[in-house]
Amino acid sequence: MGEFINLVVRAGHAFVAAKGKDPAKEGAALAEYLLSERPLGADERQLLAELVTGLWRSGAGRKEISPGNPKVVEVVAALRKLEAEGCKKEAAKMRVAADFGISRATVENYEQMTRGREEDHEKARRPYQTPNK
Repeated sequence: MGEFINLVVRAGHAFVAAKGKDPAKEGAALAEYLLSERPLGADERQLLAELVTGLWRSGAGRKEISPGNPKVVEVVAALRKLEAEGCKKEAAKMRVAADFGISRATVENYEQMTRGREEDHEKARRPYQTPNK
């Protein structure tokens, strides 16, 4: 999933900001991935859907950042990568905060938002079960 997220984030920056970015160049690797035989999971499909439906665009009246925002996705992916490599949670948060020029609290907030989104997706995937009577 990490590779896919990186591709979507890279293409998303060009799609969202476009200023100084060439979507054909930035999106080439993502297009190649999508046209390959590689499988896509539900989270990858959700991320792509958020990109193409414009949820990554920042509107003038928008005050809050969403879990699908490219920066949130990128920060949480970096945090999880460090943790997977054996970095302790607090040290990983501090390192990611420094790397992205944000506060440790912001890293934690992004992680919580992402975890909440993932929990919502998991609940939606569970089949409806009727209680035993």
